[in-house]
Amino acid sequence: MIESLTLWLQTRQTGFKVVVVALCDLAWFLIAVFLAYALRLSSLDVPAYDKLPLYLAAPILSLLSAFVLKIYWAVARSYSAVIERRIVMSQLWAALAWILLLFVLGSYGFARTVVVIYTLLAVSGMILLRRGAAFLFNHERRLAHAKVLIPCLIYGAGAEGQQLVAAMQRQQKYKPLAFIDTDYTLVGRVVSGLMVFTSENLDHVIERFRPREIIIAKAGMSRAGLRELFHLVAEKDLAAKIVPNLADLIDGSQKLGELRDIRVEDLLGRDPVPPDKLLLNKATKDLVVMVTGAGGSIGSELVRQAALCQPRKLVLVDHDEFALFEIHREIENLVVSGKPLEMPLVAVLADVKDKAVMRDVMASHAVDVVFHAAAYKHVRMVQENVRSGIMNNVFGTRSVAEAALEQGVKRFILVSTDKAVRPTSVMGASKRVAEMIVQALAAKPGHNTIFSMVRFGNVLGSTGSVVPLFREQIAAGGPLLVTHEDVTRYFMLIPEAAQLVIQAGAMAEGGEVFVLDMGEPIKIMKLAQTMIELAGLTEKTPSEPEGDIEIRIVGLRDGEKLYEELQIGADVSSTQHERILRSREYFMPLAQIVKELKIFETGKEEAARKTLFELALWDH
Repeated sequence: MIESLTLWLQTRQTGFKVVVVALCDLAWFLIAVFLAYALRLSSLDVPAYDKLPLYLAAPILSLLSAFVLKIYWAVARSYSAVIERRIVMSQLWAALAWILLLFVLGSYGFARTVVVIYTLLAVSGMILLRRGAAFLFNHERRLAHAKVLIPCLIYGAGAEGQQLVAAMQRQQKYKPLAFIDTDYTLVGRVVSGLMVFTSENLDHVIERFRPREIIIAKAGMSRAGLRELFHLVAEKDLAAKIVPNLADLIDGSQKLGELRDIRVEDLLGRDPVPPDKLLLNKATKDLVVMVTGAGGSIGSELVRQAALCQPRKLVLVDHDEFALFEIHREIENLVVSGKPLEMPLVAVLADVKDKAVMRDVMASHAVDVVFHAAAYKHVRMVQENVRSGIMNNVFGTRSVAEAALEQGVKRFILVSTDKAVRPTSVMGASKRVAEMIVQALAAKPGHNTIFSMVRFGNVLGSTGSVVPLFREQIAAGGPLLVTHEDVTRYFMLIPEAAQLVIQAGAMAEGGEVFVLDMGEPIKIMKLAQTMIELAGLTEKTPSEPEGDIEIRIVGLRDGEKLYEELQIGADVSSTQHERILRSREYFMPLAQIVKELKIFETGKEEAARKTLFELALWDH
């Protein structure tokens, strides 16, 4: 009862607490003044009616003096001797004011020693009241500290869950209460000292154990299952966390406090398919691999994935000094299976439009494979900077691709985008023309370079994309800006996209456009709602005006589509990888492309834009 009252008081606002303490003091002052009168006169009689106002003046003066010296703004938990001195001072001032009042009013027959007795009682009562409150609050805090272990349920009673429980027992932060699992061979048994309950009875288990968190330690849990669990846990106002890397947790290199919250990347999209090691190695192992745009979202992940496949050398190319420095440093410090990677790592600070530099880099390092990921990709920026977008995406691709052909590079893989399909934006059109350049070079006779393109949609979490943008808007209190309530996009995790790009490049025979199976498109409105829910907040709507974050429809911007497509023609076939399709698409002959490109070098922006879309939408 006392603990509940203490907790209740702690959660009240400061003004409420001040009123409560002041009323307690006032009640004591009233008792003290009559007690002082009784002790002085050895009588329990009430003072005479005409003298009563003089006695009642004391509690009022004591209360005013305490307010003047700001005693009521002291925190009970931090009560100290300083506060006691201020209490004594306040009551001495109150006593002096009382004496002056009696003197001014000429109250003969008033027992002056009552003032002394009252002051002693008032000071003693105030100090005892605060010492008692400090003891209760600090005792409650000590109890809370003693109960610091966070009660939790473990989702997954397999090896991962059992190892997690062992780690919890060592690190003394969480108190595991029970296991939840879908494996009926474990349900009903006691594992690691905890009962295993079926996930179907999760409501009942939560009601019985009243945990504060649910920690997911179940390997291979599907995204659909994770979504279902997350929504159920969110309804119960519980936190849900995931074990990021159980091996690090067990050996102590990672602590339980680093258990991470569920992210939108965990819930959206589909479950990744394990990569084909043979395909990964075919395009990377024991080869000199060059990645342009190595500091970007896709480029940096291509670098990471390639580094794990033991290339003979990695050549990183980017014109952004800081981005290049960061990925170079990351790969330098990369440790796999407890050992640092041992391979030559070259960072080239250069512009892909400079063909002479690209040719020299490929020649001096004997490059075998080029992954061309360098591009301006943000639709709005390229839409407003037409010439820069064309020069980087079109001429940059031509420069690197022609250099690869001249230097006899074995494989050239262009990283493309779904926005290149029937483009409506300058960015999409520039990428389609880049594709056509690579297709035309692939068809050129007399060379051994295998050219291919890999086309896919958005990746979750890439710089400047919708997910980090929504995170910033949520952190700022909203609103979340959505272009259209029906706009949809394809999404894929960056690591899966990079792995599929490498595998597609390995399957190429020359001139193919590989299209990645992106799964089902996702409504951006649904993405926004999910991210609000993940942040532990509620959507603000006309029907829920007390919600936290508003979603605001701002309209499609210039060049934006309501939905994206992944292929142009119907000549699509499967490959040996279930999520990679091969598409044979028409393209403009190289001589004609070269002729058309000349206008970009001399023409004005509007003429360049017009020619760009004529090329991108060219239909044989």
